[in-house]
Amino acid sequence: MRFLVLFFVSMFISSCGIIECVDSQFEREPIPIKGESLFEVAFPSGVTKSHSIKCEKYYDAICAERGNSWKIREVGKKSSHKRSHIPVVTDGYEIELPNCRQLKDTNSKITMNDISIVWNKDGSETKQTNEGTVVTSWLGKSYYYVSSKNDIHRFKTGGYRDVPQEIVEFEFNLKLNGISLK
Repeated sequence: MRFLVLFFVSMFISSCGIIECVDSQFEREPIPIKGESLFEVAFPSGVTKSHSIKCEKYYDAICAERGNSWKIREVGKKSSHKRSHIPVVTDGYEIELPNCRQLKDTNSKITMNDISIVWNKDGSETKQTNEGTVVTSWLGKSYYYVSSKNDIHRFKTGGYRDVPQEIVEFEFNLKLNGISLK
């Protein structure tokens, strides 16, 4: 009787439906997506680096009212929002590549606007408050594309509220499947 009451109560609670919760318990194999995207970056020093991105469909199953659905992610990543990085030859800066959703939605019409720079990607700080809760904050920075002149690319961060604007420049040539990004 107790189980039956719990079953009906969970059916009518709006925060989580029983169907989504049961559905999330069944593992589904990811489905590979044909093709791959090869990013190649060449620096003026002669150093070249590359990264190949293969995508797959995966079943994003969580016990939530929004439901479960099929999404696209890079093979080896846990979610569709995770992105790959190529280290730049300067301290702690990395080129952040587009995720699979961007690659598939734009039909390979990726431009430099889809690229960003990240500094101190894994840097974080953990603090404990008086109440005993732990607060973790990211210490890195994301720089968004501004402009290019030849192979010199400008990226910026900040410039809003009390965060000062900071602009960085990097010289590199980035190619996607053999075609230079502009």
